[in-house]
Amino acid sequence: MKISFARDKFSPAFQHAASVAAKRDVKPILQNVKITADKKTGVLLQATDTEYGIRIQVEECDVYDGGEAILPTTRVKAILAECPDETLTLESTDSKTVISGFRSKWTLETQSPDEFPNVEKFEEKAYHEIQAKSLKEMIRRTTFASDQDNAKYALGGVYFEMLDSSISAVATDGRRMAWQEGSGQSVNEHKVESSILPTKTLQLLERVLQDDENVKVAVSEHRVLFESGNFVFFSRLVEGRFPKWRNIIPNQDSNTSISVMAGALYSAIRQAQITTSEQEPGVFFTFDEGRLELRGSGREIGEGSTEVPITYSGAKQEFKISPKFMTDVLRVLNAETNIELYPPQGTDPFAMKTDDNYQYIVMPLAQ
Repeated sequence: MKISFARDKFSPAFQHAASVAAKRDVKPILQNVKITADKKTGVLLQATDTEYGIRIQVEECDVYDGGEAILPTTRVKAILAECPDETLTLESTDSKTVISGFRSKWTLETQSPDEFPNVEKFEEKAYHEIQAKSLKEMIRRTTFASDQDNAKYALGGVYFEMLDSSISAVATDGRRMAWQEGSGQSVNEHKVESSILPTKTLQLLERVLQDDENVKVAVSEHRVLFESGNFVFFSRLVEGRFPKWRNIIPNQDSNTSISVMAGALYSAIRQAQITTSEQEPGVFFTFDEGRLELRGSGREIGEGSTEVPITYSGAKQEFKISPKFMTDVLRVLNAETNIELYPPQGTDPFAMKTDDNYQYIVMPLAQ
């Protein structure tokens, strides 16, 4: 095999593939990236750890001789990062791969590509189609709320529901919940009433997606398959039963809502958080006439408070919230986003929502 490629095109594609390659000794060869070159179809990179995998077609490559090779991720990433040449040449035999630039040359020992499994192609006839920009936002706004310490269980993933013209994503760790609904078109009656996608899968996918493209999403009993632009990505689903999340959302029809800008609330919480401690981590939210006061205090630390002007004329209300749970969500929203806040009633959680079909709820702390 012999190819030459533009480093600025090959490098990001290889980085994406390398991020999917196995990090542990599942099977040693899976800690590498497989490259396939063909004069007709071009250059393809594949990586998998058996739980998920990716196929990426690389642009702006010249193929002189077709073939396959195994590329060691760490060494090739370092070469692509350190070599300043705009164009590089890659030649491979059964046991060695040579990467060369204008004044540089590296000879790497490699393994046989015959041992590397092919990553699944996207050949589905039924799927959902969604804008990549919308799917990326859906991922950003939900994954942080999943239980990332228990990735193999239901709360360690994001629950997806795909109907005729909509897609909903929900994540919860048992103490808070994020829910985003977006538009997505079903093709050939593709429908998913309940599937749980691993958080890591979605985070890897978010890095690869380009805003101006569309994404095809096909879900079967045990796996999900994505196709967008020049790549295909597959992942196994998380097994287990997700909570009946719709039952958790408080009834907001009779609740008083308070409008506030995301950026202003984020800044105020960070200020109040300064005087909290691990032993006393909560921030007090006090809704009073015309103002929202946020206050943090800790023994042997002190007390700090700040106010946000709001339109509110109801009874004074006070409750305590984990500042991390609030800054996590506010960090993924645009600072200019208008948020409707719903103070908790009785044993209900604290709720907030935006006008683009996003909701977030969090249980108050004991005072």
